[in-house]
Order: sequence, then structure tokens, then C-alpha cells
Amino acid sequence: MATLEDVIPLIERGYYEEALEKIEGLDDPMDKVEALTRLAVTIHSKGGPTDWIPGIIDDASYIVQKMDYPSDRAMGYSMIASALGRMEYHEEAADFFNTAIEELDRAKDPVEKGIALAFLAYHMALSGYSEQALDVFDLAFDSIINAEVAYRLKVDGLLKIAELLEKAGDSVPSSRALKFYEMSFDIFDKLNVNQQAAIIEKKIELTKTVYDVGLPQIRRALMEGKNHYALAILDRKYSGVVKLIGALEIALWMKRVNNPEYLDIMDRAFENCQNLHFTEANVQQIARLLTALGSLKRALAFAIKIKDVRKKSEAMKAIALELALNEDVENAEKLAANIPDPQVREEALIEIETLREGKP
Repeated sequence: MATLEDVIPLIERGYYEEALEKIEGLDDPMDKVEALTRLAVTIHSKGGPTDWIPGIIDDASYIVQKMDYPSDRAMGYSMIASALGRMEYHEEAADFFNTAIEELDRAKDPVEKGIALAFLAYHMALSGYSEQALDVFDLAFDSIINAEVAYRLKVDGLLKIAELLEKAGDSVPSSRALKFYEMSFDIFDKLNVNQQAAIIEKKIELTKTVYDVGLPQIRRALMEGKNHYALAILDRKYSGVVKLIGALEIALWMKRVNNPEYLDIMDRAFENCQNLHFTEANVQQIARLLTALGSLKRALAFAIKIKDVRKKSEAMKAIALELALNEDVENAEKLAANIPDPQVREEALIEIETLREGKP
């Protein structure tokens, strides 16, 4: 008897005919739909027999239509919609998402409905509809929290929503992941699932640190401690200024997890950055990253290039305070005295003096 685990490797290796034969032998209709939608997306992304795709989607849709329960049909249509969205058939994807929502109007069990809504929201996030997904996750939460059911059933439903929120965050770039992680953390934390809450908290910190190049595969590698693999992905996916910023972001993450190799990563990031054109935003960001990394001379070299007086002053203040924290108060005061904005200059000098007085 075939299982989904038998089919997925065949799809990934490009054995599409063999995969279709195995899919026929799957018992669970939901597994069939998942396998068919994966097959369609893989064929589309890897340049397989694209004329198969309409038939594959039709087969998946037929299987969903025959499912007994509205919540199951909603989840099946969500998978089809997600696949279509990832293949950039956006109108068709929207139609299937709407069909999924219509099915959920027929669902009577509020917990099942909430879980199905969260599943729908997760697939919306996969398709790039992050804002709409967040709204649907809110509906899922409300459906379960307002349900008149046993407390244990509510908790189980809410935990499933938190897991799908985390999964959504894991599947999208940093710029879209943060809200999903924050909602997931809030649920795990309030339900005292402390170990999982701590994992999400670490993912939030990683997402904020590795932001500009925060592809899911880069963040996943860093979470697993595979730093050089993350750098290899960075090297393949990016170039120029963005690659430099990405290397500094990865180095900063390594510093925050106490990996001393961050110094080498930072140095190597600058080896091949000649003749790069930096925008004002680039200069400000690089100055911030270098300050956080403790590379204060390099940070200052970028800070003094900032044209915006207020932002230049803030960057210089941050460097001066880092110098003071490193017990180089004399140079901290010299730098602070040269800050162009008088208000920021005064703030910096006061904070440096406070740090000096706080030293034993």
C-alpha cells in the first residue's frame, strides 16, 4: 500500500509518471490532493510536462468534491488554491479560496471550522496573500475561542492554530513572517507551552536580525546551526550590496548565538565589495549592522557618509555609546562632541557620562 511518504521523493526527483501511479494507490483522499498539488507545483517550477497541470488540478478538484465533510472539502480546496497561487494562476486561486470559504459556511462544529480556517489561512500565506491570511487566522481564533465546547477541545484547537501560524512563518520571507510568529508565540505563551514558545521567540529574533535576505531556507539553515549552508544560499541568491548586507545580517545572528566565527564572516563580506553603489538607506543600514557587530571603525566610516543630519547623528551616537560600553570613554566623548545635531550630541554626552558614573 502506497503512502504519501512514498510519493513525495518521486515527485522531487522528477519521476512524475511513477508518482502518478503511486498517487492512485493512496487511501486517504486528503493525501491524494496534497500529492497531486505538489506534483503540479513541481512540474511548473522545474519545467516538466506542463500540459499535465490542468488534468492534475481537475483530478484533485474531483476528489475534493467527493469528500463527506465541509471542513475537509474546505481544506482540500485550500490546497488546490495554494498550488494555483504558487503557479501564478491568481484568478483561479482566488476562486478556489472563495469556494473553500463557502464550504466552511456549512461547517457546524466551531472547533473543526476554526482548524479548517487556520489551514486555509496557512495556504493563503503560502500563496503570497499574507495580509488576508492574517485576517483568516483571526477568524479561526475567534471561532474556537467563542465555541461552547469543553476547555480541552478549545486548547487543542488553539494549539493547532499556533502550529499552523508557526508553519506559515517558516514558509515566507522575514518581511512577512514576523506577524505569523508573533501570533503563534502569543498563543503558546498564554497556554504555557513554554518550550515551543521559546522556539518561536528565537525564530522572532532571527527574523528581525536576518531581514533583508530572510528567505525561509536561509533562516531554516541558521536555526539548525548550518551557517555555511546559509551563506552558500546567500551566495547563490544575491549579489552586490544586498549580498553584503545579508552577510552582515548572518554574521550578526552568529554573534548573537555566541559563534565567534562571525568575525571571519564579517571580514570576508568586505573582501569583494569594491565598486559597489550604496544608496542612502544602504549606508544607514550597514552602519547600524556594523555597530551591532562591534566593528566600530568600519561603522563610523559609513556613518559619516550619511547625508541626513539627524540619521547621521543617531548613527554616530550609537557608535559613541558602544565605545563607552567598551570602556573607551575618551574616544566616545570625542566622537560625541562631533555629532552635528545639537540635541543628539547633548543626549550622547549625557548618556556617556551616566555610563562613566555607573562604572565601579
